[in-house]
Formats: sequence, C-alpha cells, structure tokens
Amino acid sequence: MAHLWGQLLVLEQMEREEQENGIRVFRRMVRDTQNPFAISDAEFTRHFRFHKNAALEIIRDIEPHMVNNSYVSKIPKVLRILSALNFFATGSYQRSVGANLLSCCSQPVVSRNIQEVSTIIVRYLLKDWVHFPRNDRERNELKHRFMQRHRMPNIIGIVDGTHIAIKKPNENEHIYVNRKNYHSLNCQIICDSELRILSIVARWPGSTHDAFIWRSSRVGQAMRANYENGDTESRIMGDSGYPCLPWLLIPVPHPATPQEERYNNRFKSCRSTVERCIGVLKGRFRCLLKDRVLHYTPQKAAKIIMACTILHNMAVFYRVDDPAPMWDDIDREDLPVPRYIADLDIPYRRLGQQQRREYIVTNF
Repeated sequence: MAHLWGQLLVLEQMEREEQENGIRVFRRMVRDTQNPFAISDAEFTRHFRFHKNAALEIIRDIEPHMVNNSYVSKIPKVLRILSALNFFATGSYQRSVGANLLSCCSQPVVSRNIQEVSTIIVRYLLKDWVHFPRNDRERNELKHRFMQRHRMPNIIGIVDGTHIAIKKPNENEHIYVNRKNYHSLNCQIICDSELRILSIVARWPGSTHDAFIWRSSRVGQAMRANYENGDTESRIMGDSGYPCLPWLLIPVPHPATPQEERYNNRFKSCRSTVERCIGVLKGRFRCLLKDRVLHYTPQKAAKIIMACTILHNMAVFYRVDDPAPMWDDIDREDLPVPRYIADLDIPYRRLGQQQRREYIVTNF
C-alpha cells in the first residue's frame, strides 16, 4: 500500500508542479530515474532510514513548507526531501547521494536540498518532536518509566555530550578543535528511557566542556529554577564530567559502602541508555559520524544535527527498527569538571553531595 501511495504522491506532485510552472520535464525525469517507492521495503529503509509509511508521513509534514524557485522548480518536492534523507542516512559525498535512485539531483542541487529540508525540519517540527517535560504529568511519566526499566527513582532524563565532526571553520577555527584534535561541535543530548531525545544543544565549539554546556543550557537553568521553586524530586543523570548538584546525579567516585556500590552499578546500567541513544542516532544518520565530516559552516552543521535529532524521534515514534549503534572514540571518555566551573556552584555542589548520600541511603 505504501508503495502505491508513494508512486501516486510523486505523480500528483509532478502534475501539480507541471501546471504551476508550465514545464514538461517531470515525466521524463521519473522515467529516467527509478521511483524510490518502487524498490523493496528493506532497500527503501536502507537508503532513507524509514519504512515507506513513515517516510510518507514525514513528506506530508515537510512538503507544505517548501517553495519552488528557479533552481529547484524542476525537481519534485518528494525527491528533494528523499535526497536529503539519503544524505542524512549515509553521510555519503553529495555526488554519490545524487546518483542511482535520485539521479535527477546533481551535487549542487542535493546540497541545496539538504539545507532546505534541514531548515524546514528545525523551524517547523522541532517543538512537536523534541521537548523537555513541561508539566508534572510528563515528568511523572518519565520517572515511572525509568523506575520500571532501571529501578532508579525520580529520574526524568540522562545527559551526555557527543562530538560531531565539521570542516575547518573560516573564523575562530581554534575553538572548534576538540581534545582529539579535530574540528567539531560538542552537542548536549538528554534522552529518556525509550531512547527518545528530550533536548538537543548543537551550537558549542568542540573545545567547550560538557559541564559548561550543561550550565549554560536552558534545561540546566530550568532544572535549577524548578528546584529553587520547590521541585526537589526531579533529577537528571550525568557522568563524572558533570558537577554533582541537587538536580543532577553523578556516580560516587570512590564507593565505600555496599549501598554506594549498588548505586554505582545501577547508575552505570541506567546511564548506558544515553550512550546507546547516541550510538543509535549516529548509526541511523551516519552523516554524524566522525569519518563522514559535515562539510558545512558550524551554523549549517548545527541545523543538520538538529534535523537528524528530530528525525530520530520520529523513527522512535513510527517504530522503525534501531540500527546497530555506532560510536566515535571521543564519545566514550569522561573529563573532570574544570575548576573554573566547579567554583561557580560550591554551595549547590555540597548540597548535591549531601542529597546524593540521602538518595543512596533511601533507595539502595
């Protein structure tokens, strides 16, 4: 059924755009180009990371916001969207993305498609698909799922950072060099127990420490404000690269009791969720892998990263099978909190350590 609807959608768009633009090239293009919806389900998912029904829903979400102008008017909107999805999925060089199934799209056209589609996804779909819990009901549901799956009470999310390689920027390039000596954006991801991403921050240069990004983020500031306003029962989990705060749990560095050992073991099991989330995100959208490198400015690269995050949540919603996780080496390392950050929150860090002890005594 999705195969039939996909072909009809392409043909309907072609006829409509023929009438709008007064041109007669579309049928020749589809004759010369294999219709992507005509291939097998497995091949379609391999090329675009979504099964056909999910892809049709995504196309329906994006297509109304697309415009026609001189450089894209000859390419049906469906193919423009699919060429961008194919790039996100494979991270291939743009010339090879434009080959085979999408041969009507030249390398420059594919590049423009990527920018067009990523901009639309971020501008129009972000709020619907990526959002931190906004009320007690949403927070309680997240806590319930973490408790059911990992037996960790009062957890609403897990935070971690991941580096996405980018080309050498023209300005301030030195601040984008990370500790592995390549240019990147350091992205903060918070996920739930189902690998759904609750928050993405994709604007900081690769030399920025995870703890600084957390402290500067809207979620970090909101968690602090919520705590100060009386919500003392909602917590985020992070690794030892983050400060221990009343609203941010981290492992015990040197466990001295059986309870602390049990806490650390369960903590490690639970925190592996965000590591898997990042691995699935990069395995699904391989343009985010270190060896693929986003050949765009930091601003355009950030938009692609955010678009992939939104699409990841859509894949979770549409129950697309998870790919094998893929990680970069830098994702597996934790760095201690820099002194200049640690000194900013000394009273809250002391309170955080005290409340972590109480959390352990009560629950482990």
